Amino acid sequence: MKGVITIAGYGTRFLPASKAVPKEMIPIAGVPLIQYHVEELMAAGLTEIIVVVRGTSEAVRRHFAPAPDLERHLEAVGKLELLEEVRRISRLADILFVRQPETLPYGNASPALAARPWLTPGEPFYYMFGDDIILADVPVPQQMLDAFHKYQPAAVVASQTVPDTETHLYGCIAFKPGSDKEMARIVEKPAPGTAPSNWVQIGHFIFTPELFAVLDTLKPGKGGELWLADAVDRLAARSSVIVQPIEGKWMPAGDPLRHLKACIQVALRREEWRDDLVAYLRSLEL
Repeated sequence: MKGVITIAGYGTRFLPASKAVPKEMIPIAGVPLIQYHVEELMAAGLTEIIVVVRGTSEAVRRHFAPAPDLERHLEAVGKLELLEEVRRISRLADILFVRQPETLPYGNASPALAARPWLTPGEPFYYMFGDDIILADVPVPQQMLDAFHKYQPAAVVASQTVPDTETHLYGCIAFKPGSDKEMARIVEKPAPGTAPSNWVQIGHFIFTPELFAVLDTLKPGKGGELWLADAVDRLAARSSVIVQPIEGKWMPAGDPLRHLKACIQVALRREEWRDDLVAYLRSLEL
């Protein structure tokens, strides 16, 4: 199974920083967000990864490419731990960068169409958004793969609950009568008070090629965008779509404030930083 990571947005909420640097390269506790995604796919055994980009992806490419000059410098000055880390990153996975054609509509479903020619025909694939981070003892892709192998559905959708006051921010899930696993439908960013539940999709999916039978006829929806939630909604009407509750701390990082919160939470898990960071936070006059 191949993995697809989508980083084809404009990153407007991170301007002006994202004008020159893809938002997925903005670090969380010293590590670019996209590296967390690649490493969690690798931890689940998914070593062939397609990264769908819009415009230039040079910074992301360089991050995962060998850096001979840097390696020689680190070796010369004796920074051998950093040298090994730089080399490890360049050996992480077999990564293919695919540029999303401008002819495709904007939206979080379009990267699937862009990746389609490079997927293995007839095989399922893993699909994940590039905005969020989930800290989990068992990697999220492994939790998803376990559900896929158990139920053999047309799709698996990762999910967690949010407060009722936040349902309008996400794709909200309705379950089939009598089931707490099988999706009936999904509503993208419902109006406040109209959500079918407080279970929301959290940016990780496994799809069979049946997704493309839906995408081929799907029209842009809300805001003129091609929404993956609309495709999943149609898929659930014709096939089995399993909702997989995810064990782990989900941290949306798609805007500067939530990104900062994610930085703090990840940093607090670093033993070498935790005590100093806790002391600093406690020292603030709030």
